[in-house]
Amino acid sequence: MISQSIARRYAKGLFAAGEKDGKYKDYRQQLEEVVSITESEPRMYRALILPLLEMDKRKEILADLTKVLGSSPAVAALLNLLLEKNRMNYLPSIRDAYEGLVNDKEGMVKGLGFSAYPVSDATKAQIEKALGERLNKRVLLEIKEDKSLIGGIKVAVGGIRIDGSVKRQLELLNESMMKE
Repeated sequence: MISQSIARRYAKGLFAAGEKDGKYKDYRQQLEEVVSITESEPRMYRALILPLLEMDKRKEILADLTKVLGSSPAVAALLNLLLEKNRMNYLPSIRDAYEGLVNDKEGMVKGLGFSAYPVSDATKAQIEKALGERLNKRVLLEIKEDKSLIGGIKVAVGGIRIDGSVKRQLELLNESMMKE
């Protein structure tokens, strides 16, 4: 919980800078690139987060990374601040919080759905549209297969949870029969 609060603070700072200069979407992409590289290169990530190397060497590694990626001065400044404060381990959470801020600004919300079987693009689009109308936002769903479901779909988006699975319908039927 504290880590999310810290991550959100850094994300808000970068987002404010991005809104001011109109590059908030670029900053999202740049954060994603840095996180992607640090996740795919564990040695680099350890070099940046563990204080085994001198700070000057760690700053040099980070400067090389931001130069290769073509990171903006604002993103590079954030990364340097995180490095100096020994908070590079918060970078994935900062990226997630930043993406949430961008999505809020653009009236978009991401959700997660589970289905027993693969869902067609047309069905997914219908679900996104229905949820979007209910939330007054554009909804982007990621739907995963869940073999524990008999059929139907479960969705969580924007604080709303909808369980339209056959399993849940059977549970409700059982509960109503037990009451009678």
